Amino acid sequence: MKICLVLGALLVAGCDIDNYPAASPTAPTATPISITISNVNTNTASTDKTDTEPESPSPAPSGGGGVVALPLPPYGEAVTREYAAANPGQVTHSCQLTDGEAAWAFLDGLLRVLSQRDARWGYLCKDANCTQQARDVVAYRASSGDTGIWIVDVLGNHCPSSGDSPTQVRWGVLPFETVRRWIGHR
Repeated sequence: MKICLVLGALLVAGCDIDNYPAASPTAPTATPISITISNVNTNTASTDKTDTEPESPSPAPSGGGGVVALPLPPYGEAVTREYAAANPGQVTHSCQLTDGEAAWAFLDGLLRVLSQRDARWGYLCKDANCTQQARDVVAYRASSGDTGIWIVDVLGNHCPSSGDSPTQVRWGVLPFETVRRWIGHR
C-alpha cells in the first residue's frame, strides 16, 4: 500500500539558493529504532505519476527479521517546502521527459540543501546498478548500508499531461524499504 500526504498548493516568491547558510553535515541524533517490515507496495493506481517503482523486481531481503534504522528526520518537509518556495521555476520545470537534464535542478538543489544538515539524504536507485535514479523522490539512508531507506515523494503530479494540474511540492512518506538502494549522487 502506498501512503502519501498531499498538502495544498504553495504561493511562492523566488529567491536564490545562496541565501541558505552553509552548514557542515552532521550525524542524526535520533535514537535508532527497530522496524519489522510486514507490508508490500501493491499500488496499481495509474493516476499517480510518482517515480517510486523499480524498473525490475528487487530481490527479497536476506536474513528476515527486523532492521535497525534511524527515523526520518523531522526537518525534511520544512526544508523541502522552503527550497521549493525559493525556487518555484525549478518545480515548474522538473519533468525530465519535457525539460531534459535541466529538470534535475530541483532534486539536485534540494538534496544539496538537505545534505548540508545530514549526508544520509540522496537519490532512490531505479535499477540494481544504480545507473538510473527516481525523478521525483528523495531517499534517506536510515541504516549502515546502501539499503534500508525512507523514500519521500516530493513532487506531486510530476510530468503532468495537458489539462492536468501543475506539479506541486508535497511530502509523501512511503513505507520503510529494506531492499531498495540509495545513492548520494547521480
